[in-house]
Amino acid sequence: MDTPSDGSDSGDRFDRGDEPFSKYVGKGYDILFGYPLPNNELVEDPGFRNEIFDTRNSLDIISQVACHRDEYFSFIEGINDVAHLAMDNINVEDVNTSIIPFSASMPYKSYFADLEIGRKKYLVAQNSCVHKYVTYNLRDSTRHINREFLLETEKLPILEKKANGKDFLQGEYPHREGNQQCAGSIKPWMDFFQKYGTHLVLSAHFGGRSFNALEVSRRTMEEAKIYSYKYALGSVPSLDVFRAAWLQQGGPKRGGTEGSAGSVDGVDSVDGIDSVDSVASGGDDILNQPNNQLHDQPLNQPPRTRENALGGRAPSLDTRGGNQTFDGWNQLTYAVWKDSIYANLLPVHLELISLSSFMRTGKKESYDKALVYYNSLHGMNKERYYLSQDITDVLADGKQITGSAKGSLILSCPVGYVKSTGFILTYDTSERVRGGAAKGRDAAKIRVYPCLSRGEYDISCSHRNESDAVISFGWLYCVKHSFVKLETFYANGSNKSGGTSLEGKCPEGSSVAFGFKMKLERNKNFPSVKVKACPVGEAKCAISHTKANSDYLLWGFCAPRSFHSISSLQVTYIEESNVMNDVQGACSDMYKNKYDNIFLGFSFSFDNALGSVDVSPCAMKTKDCVHRVSRRAAKSYTGMFLLCRNDGGARREFSSPTRLAQ
Repeated sequence: MDTPSDGSDSGDRFDRGDEPFSKYVGKGYDILFGYPLPNNELVEDPGFRNEIFDTRNSLDIISQVACHRDEYFSFIEGINDVAHLAMDNINVEDVNTSIIPFSASMPYKSYFADLEIGRKKYLVAQNSCVHKYVTYNLRDSTRHINREFLLETEKLPILEKKANGKDFLQGEYPHREGNQQCAGSIKPWMDFFQKYGTHLVLSAHFGGRSFNALEVSRRTMEEAKIYSYKYALGSVPSLDVFRAAWLQQGGPKRGGTEGSAGSVDGVDSVDGIDSVDSVASGGDDILNQPNNQLHDQPLNQPPRTRENALGGRAPSLDTRGGNQTFDGWNQLTYAVWKDSIYANLLPVHLELISLSSFMRTGKKESYDKALVYYNSLHGMNKERYYLSQDITDVLADGKQITGSAKGSLILSCPVGYVKSTGFILTYDTSERVRGGAAKGRDAAKIRVYPCLSRGEYDISCSHRNESDAVISFGWLYCVKHSFVKLETFYANGSNKSGGTSLEGKCPEGSSVAFGFKMKLERNKNFPSVKVKACPVGEAKCAISHTKANSDYLLWGFCAPRSFHSISSLQVTYIEESNVMNDVQGACSDMYKNKYDNIFLGFSFSFDNALGSVDVSPCAMKTKDCVHRVSRRAAKSYTGMFLLCRNDGGARREFSSPTRLAQ
């Protein structure tokens, strides 16, 4: 802790009674909807609820003038990392392990809106100055407790465990039938939590905290983790608000000017930060980037960067970082931040106890049950966060892998992803075997093999075939989180007499999200294949009646119905024969707007003369899919599977893909 040299003088500023602190201490607090921001943006925490104790003139206020400078930064790579960062601002006693504090509001989500989908990486430091520690002694609780709070506590029902309430008691998803019945019986508890929160603010540290973030590349993130013991914050000025010595020397003195130590024209370095040890070399090293080098220029004259030359942003208390390391911080910004601590004391760390502490023994268990259900209704841990998103955002968060070969084929997910679903389709270019040797699957010229997920370490899909006459091509969809389960269905059929059917069903609670069905007559080659898309949002995909002397297959995957917008999508298949140049496909041949994005898909071309297939994924959330035909001397058959929006239920007609000029 770095104690200001003039702590006694600055401490006299706060002799203004309990009023600034009783606004927070003694209030109810909702740990699901709390938003414990540091006050560099001066945003009130919406987690505070109604008063439970009148703490005016009954608080213990302890002067604690001290500033803490983080020595090393934290690594932010995912939503869970952000939640852990928020826990630095709060201490919650006696929390059920199934409860995720701040889960409904996703604290700091506004800072990291692109964290999951945009694959951004950040280094983060929280630097704090604490000026008061304020606590309430419960020995006076009987005199100061809110009588209305007591009456409403007494009216809360005791929740009995019933057979049809099993799901809700275990905190399962609230839309299930048993949970809907249970929700009615615990509505008084839900109203209680909305009014008084889930916990009581018993103590708090007041002061100011900076929340400084620096966006970095994936390579820099990995390097920083390896050499974290060398990357001191003092070596990264844009993350260290304590770089200026005058900031650590207390607040503005009475009758003085802002920044009592140091001058507008020059600022000395903080002790221990004015030299930098050389660390691992490399062009991506954050300490070797020009903007991160220590310099003797005053803070209101930041290093000249490309951003400055183009007219950088005005100084802001928002220090998210962006992709420029300096990001507009200057001396005035530090002065505003420092002065805001004195002018607007806010809690920077809360200490909470459960509201069940003020309930009779018989209701404590009911409180725990109701809180679990409350968390199920509003919580968003990593899994629920994904399962409640729009299906298009979830799909865009994955990776599409394609490939083709003669004979065997292996498709593998990139590092950091696991297999979710996919297929490998084979076409036998050899003459069909006749007579008694044509049995079972060997009689079919086209077959599909599913890529099934077998756990969080399953990253590849393969099919083995030693015949060069068999052409294999496939599409693999990979996800970052193994709980994003996309159930795969498939079926193959080779029918001599006709009359049978093929069907792929989704498990209960899921519906078709992507899929197709194919038919190839026995005496024709692959460019004559007939393809139809599976209906999105349905419980199954089927070929109801097969004709004689044809091979059939179907494949697709299902997604949980908890994803939004599944019913607003449709799969379309567009094709073009005798193609000799690149082909472009789209979700609409009309004027393109935001509803015409391609959300998922792949394209392929087949050269029957050479017996080869080229397959490639379509970029997600784009307007067009371009398929590059590698052998322009040969005529090819090109097909595209696109997952598009269906324009509010009206099934859209799609034209053939556009041939691009050579």
